[in-house]
Formats: sequence, structure tokens, C-alpha cells
Amino acid sequence: MSGVIPTAYGEFMLQSGERRLYAAWRNPDGLIRPVGMLTRRSTGDGESYRFVYLKAAEQFDGFKCLPGLPDLHRAYESECLFPVFRNRLMPRSRPDYGDFVGELDLDVETDPFEVLVRSEGWRATDRVEVFAQPERAPDGRLTTLFFVRGIRHLEGASRAVSEVRQGDVLELEDEPGNPVNPQAVLVSTRTGRRVGWVPDCLVGTVHELQELGSDVEVIAEHVNPDTSPSHMRLMCRLRAPWPDGYQPLTGPEYQPMTA
Repeated sequence: MSGVIPTAYGEFMLQSGERRLYAAWRNPDGLIRPVGMLTRRSTGDGESYRFVYLKAAEQFDGFKCLPGLPDLHRAYESECLFPVFRNRLMPRSRPDYGDFVGELDLDVETDPFEVLVRSEGWRATDRVEVFAQPERAPDGRLTTLFFVRGIRHLEGASRAVSEVRQGDVLELEDEPGNPVNPQAVLVSTRTGRRVGWVPDCLVGTVHELQELGSDVEVIAEHVNPDTSPSHMRLMCRLRAPWPDGYQPLTGPEYQPMTA
């Protein structure tokens, strides 16, 4: 579990000019868990990237190291984004690139790393995806964006999403009887229409914040039409007061394999 941690956990503390995302693995049963941590450092001299596997990667039967990153116990450094992540970016030369970034509520000039973060690196051809480290907003609150999951698996959800408007406040509901993840959190409209689930890799943060007394708020940030892929229909922003001493994504499964 994450939660309140001592500041000695330097591996988790982002420095000025750093941005972080996590690689996650979709198990055949549908559960999604973190397996690696990618940090981008931006300085006046350029950019550099560091990737390490997380201890959770050892717990998955059938997990294979990411292409080009074959050693679980090595820290990888590069001046360029590693190919396994770069290949998840749609080329800007494609004629539909503008439509794609529009579905992410971005424009064609957006930093490719931000495009990767927003798109969650999702591809139907493998089990890897990415998600962002929650950030501290200028007002001191914790914030992060996510796409609602499982819309196509929930009866009536697609129609319900079509009725959501930007700025709508959505409701969260624990679903302990969920057969895939007992920590699952449903997302519903204020009128009680269920639209999907919070991503697996964010539910731990939601529960931790609630246990620490923070009022977690989810707001519709961007709604795409039903012609968009189901996993990109509804983008939401999670916001909550940042508890003193709290650092998200620091539990045992997020411990790096290397010092």
C-alpha cells in the first residue's frame, strides 16, 4: 500500500524538470498492474530518460520483459525515448493525426511525451499500456487525468457517456464484488447511470485518499462521440486535497528492482 511515507524515499520524489509515467501489464484475466517506471528529465541541454522495472513485474506468470529492455534488474538510461514507448506514438505524418490528438483534447503541436501520457500508450496488439504519476496542481491539490474503462462491457454505458457534458461532476462507487478486482471503483453520473470504471492502476490511490480523509472529486474533462474507440470515450480529471506527507504510487508493487 502507498500512503504517507518518509521523504527518504528519494527514488519516488520528482525533481524539477522531471516527468514520470508507469508501464503496466494487462493480465489475461483483465487485471492491470504496474511493471516499470519511466522518468524523463528535461534540462537546458536536452532530455534524458531512465527506466527501471518494478518488483511487481516478478509476480506475473507469463510476463515478458518489454522489447529492448530485457533485464529486470538493470536501470536503463537513454538520451532518447526508448523505442518500446516511442512506437506507441502515432506518427505526426499520418493524415488522421490531428483527429487522434483531438480525441485526447490536445493539438498537433503538443509535446509527444504528453501525447503518450494522455493516450495511455494503448494498443490492441499487446498487453502493455502506460499511466501518469499524479501531480500537484498550482493550488496544492492532487490531480491526474484518466480515461474511464470498461465502457463496452457495461450495458447502457455508451449511451450514458453520450449524455455526459464537460464539467459534469461524476460519482464514485466501490464495487467489492467485482470478479476481476475487488478494489474496483465504478464511475456514474449524478443521476446514477453507470459509465464505466476507474483504471485499475488508479484505484489504490482513490482508496488511500479516501482513507486519509480527502474528498476525491471526479470531473468530466473531455467527451468523445460514439464513433471514437470505447477506451477513449470519456476523459476525466481526478482531484483531491493532498494529505500532509502523502506520496502516491509508493507501495510494495511500486518498489524499483534496482537501487
